[in-house]
Amino acid sequence: MHPLASSLQGALLNRAWIQWAALGVDATVERDDAVVDPEALIALTAELGDADARLRDLSTDWCVAYGRYVNGSRLKQVARELGTPDDAIGEYVATVAAAGGPAWPMATRPRPDYVRREKARLDSAESRPRLRIRLRAAFGVNARADILASLLAASPGGLNAADLARNTRFTKPSIASALDALLLAGLVTARPVANERRLTLPPKVLILPGLRPPVPQADWVARFTVALEVRRFSERDDMSTTVRAIEARRLINLLADRLSTERMPMPYLDAGGDEFAMAFDRWIVRLVDWLRAPTRE
Repeated sequence: MHPLASSLQGALLNRAWIQWAALGVDATVERDDAVVDPEALIALTAELGDADARLRDLSTDWCVAYGRYVNGSRLKQVARELGTPDDAIGEYVATVAAAGGPAWPMATRPRPDYVRREKARLDSAESRPRLRIRLRAAFGVNARADILASLLAASPGGLNAADLARNTRFTKPSIASALDALLLAGLVTARPVANERRLTLPPKVLILPGLRPPVPQADWVARFTVALEVRRFSERDDMSTTVRAIEARRLINLLADRLSTERMPMPYLDAGGDEFAMAFDRWIVRLVDWLRAPTRE
């Protein structure tokens, strides 16, 4: 593997270990209080696969025991956005189902060598990283819980339905149906602004004990997508310097919105011609450091 791709893989494995430990996998790792996106974490882990067999198997333990808090339809959408290979996510979800866990979409053939180790515990969902698990335990494993999570992180101006669909990765019909229920229950308020509804959480209302906005949250789907696309690109060794500079700039253009929204480091875009290939490589080093640092939310 190319050294830059190997470094990115190491940073992603480190991030995956931190987040699985935060969800209850038995591991001694550094602590990070970032809110975890379970579907993004599963799709990432499935792609990393054999790069760390222990991580793969212990995360499967968690999914067998607590996968009822994972939304299979959203997992399918998130895996598609991350570009997780069909065979990787298919084997992972098939292994979970074969071991007695939930039957999510996309299953192919399970890993024949998986042995459950009972190395996962989820006695409480009150810690900050487990916010989505807590909301799903209370409001169901559907769009309602993820809408509430998104609104907990929103600015006082609120979000519209399109924002919520984009943030949560649920379909617009699912968002509309869930919003009807939340508005009826008084857990969400709506006010007209121009020709749209701006949705917010009612002021001074606790959604659950001790839980009120703001609760900043990173978009792990966007962050993992950037890192995985760059890792895949870095594994290629079939390009001249000139072609690599051209293709690297094209990749950055495709990822620009995610890089900007998540305040991720950007490469030096003023580098011209072949020099952009070197600027891109230097940027990957910065990206690795950024992924390894405590989460910025």
